[in-house]
Amino acid sequence: MITRFGIAPLTGPFVDDYRLIAAAEEAGFESGWTNDGTVDGYVRLAAYTAHTKRMIFGTGAVIQPLRNPITHVGAARDLAEMSDGRVIIGVGSGVKGQLNTFYGIFGDQAEHPAPRMREFVQLFKLLTDPDRQGPVTFEGRFFKLAAGRARPWRQRIPIYVAAVNRHMLNVTGELADGLIGHPIYSYEYLKNVVVPTITAALDRAGRDRASFDFSSYILTSINEDRDLAKRDVAISLGFYLSPRAFDCIFDESGWEEEKVTVRQAFRSGNLENLATAVSERMLDSCTLYGTADEVRAKLTRYDGLLDQVILYSPGHLVPKERQYANFSRIVQTFGR
Repeated sequence: MITRFGIAPLTGPFVDDYRLIAAAEEAGFESGWTNDGTVDGYVRLAAYTAHTKRMIFGTGAVIQPLRNPITHVGAARDLAEMSDGRVIIGVGSGVKGQLNTFYGIFGDQAEHPAPRMREFVQLFKLLTDPDRQGPVTFEGRFFKLAAGRARPWRQRIPIYVAAVNRHMLNVTGELADGLIGHPIYSYEYLKNVVVPTITAALDRAGRDRASFDFSSYILTSINEDRDLAKRDVAISLGFYLSPRAFDCIFDESGWEEEKVTVRQAFRSGNLENLATAVSERMLDSCTLYGTADEVRAKLTRYDGLLDQVILYSPGHLVPKERQYANFSRIVQTFGR
């Protein structure tokens, strides 16, 4: 039975997020998660930890190429100190099209995501090793340091990886402290690909399963109006699945027809079309929606697969008031 819960995405106005995390902490939620791109993930962690006493806050995820490794490490070190260790540094590689179009990042820092992430995690761990003495040298394909300055804290700073395809899942299992599962995971993909791939990688690396945290976002909408709850999760799911980089989810889950209809709806430019393009079987496999009792019942399928469930309130074409009302229902439903 899953007893560890997180809440996401914490990307709204700070005054609203402060009220939300106060309620979540009071209700016994373990963690809160923010991201990068439209907001600054590290600034958000600093703000949230300053307004709480117990909850852990993670980035899910900061985009690795937006900062150089030394900048990531400096932020992580300062956040660990100021929060007394209540932070998780979750890192994503970024999608090539997103990096090119939105951030003007090209070349090696927009290509080869899994090998690049492997080097980044190795370098992060070297630079934050609490037992490290003296300068850090690193000679890789993507990163090179002749005399890097280590920025250790009194203990290791946990680093999680956002992973979808098998290459990134292998890197995650071999090197990271935990997984940040994507809200596009279908139940089939999680059970048949994600967990077995990471478990095999842990075994190859000689790592103990107990040392690794299987955490994943799950799109969650709790509402007595089931049609509205369904519409909200469908639009976000379709939006996130639109890149071709995520064909693996469609293919593993047997959604050949939906692969076409979802992308046609996305290309139409009207995200509302995703509400009907995303099929019932996609929603049943990837999301939690409906009344509080229905969502509680659906959550049990993740018992034995996930260590922590991060309940993710959909936000695409969802008015802020409705998103935060959903957050409140999530806290009430899964709080102790």
